[in-house]
Amino acid sequence: MCAVIRLIATDLDDTLLDAGSDITPRTQAALNAAMAAGCGVALSSGRMLEATLPFAERIGANAPMLLYNGAWIYDHRAGETILAQRVPFETALGIARLLEAMGFYFQIYPGTGYLCSEIRDQTRRYAASVRVAPAAVGMPLSRWLEANPADLFKLLLIDTPEGADRAQAALREAFPAGASYLKSRPNYLEIAPEGVDKGRSLAALATHLKLSRREIMAFGDGQNDAPMLEYAGIGCAVANACPQALAAADMVAPPNTEDGVAQMIEQFLREGRIGPMRR
Repeated sequence: MCAVIRLIATDLDDTLLDAGSDITPRTQAALNAAMAAGCGVALSSGRMLEATLPFAERIGANAPMLLYNGAWIYDHRAGETILAQRVPFETALGIARLLEAMGFYFQIYPGTGYLCSEIRDQTRRYAASVRVAPAAVGMPLSRWLEANPADLFKLLLIDTPEGADRAQAALREAFPAGASYLKSRPNYLEIAPEGVDKGRSLAALATHLKLSRREIMAFGDGQNDAPMLEYAGIGCAVANACPQALAAADMVAPPNTEDGVAQMIEQFLREGRIGPMRR
């Protein structure tokens, strides 16, 4: 007999959110219905707190969030940090120097907001998507880090899909320790702390909530979602997902532009397969 789903963990961009980076009424209703049944809903994103919290508050998310690809597990209701991991300063500085030498645009995330060297087209598109304004430091980010030594939750490279692939290969060779490198979109390379991914963080959250992996359903679309889909008892990729996410999934939902997450939740509710988080 299949386990009852007691926690739903879902990515945001290109998974839960529509083409306009928003939550549709149908998706909102499905999430509300799942929570009314007692199920937990956890947002799991590469985004920072400022770009995730508005959605958590809007849907009334009743479980902690996985931010920065799982580097920070944060309970927004209690203001409690459950787990926090960062890219060490020396590694972050070396990565920044290499990306600058290769001519790549990237952003850094020290814990509040995000920084860029200067405002570019990539910055404007990203800011419009996450609805959080950047802070331009007016100098190479490596120089800023030298003057402001800090460990980082993540770095984000934005380029062409081919450029992101090239940077991923170069960074894995140059810095095999200290950081991990997974794409959240074809042109987004997420640089997270070593050993951090959404799957491991979801496992940590499950332990915190005293749930087994069989009681968790996860939704995602990106390379960075694949570990989460593999860990969950039911990993569900949306139809627009990348090959790695599709390969890791147990099920495929309709695309995000057709409320795919909502459709799957509705089905599981009809089948009586979603229940309370606390047993």
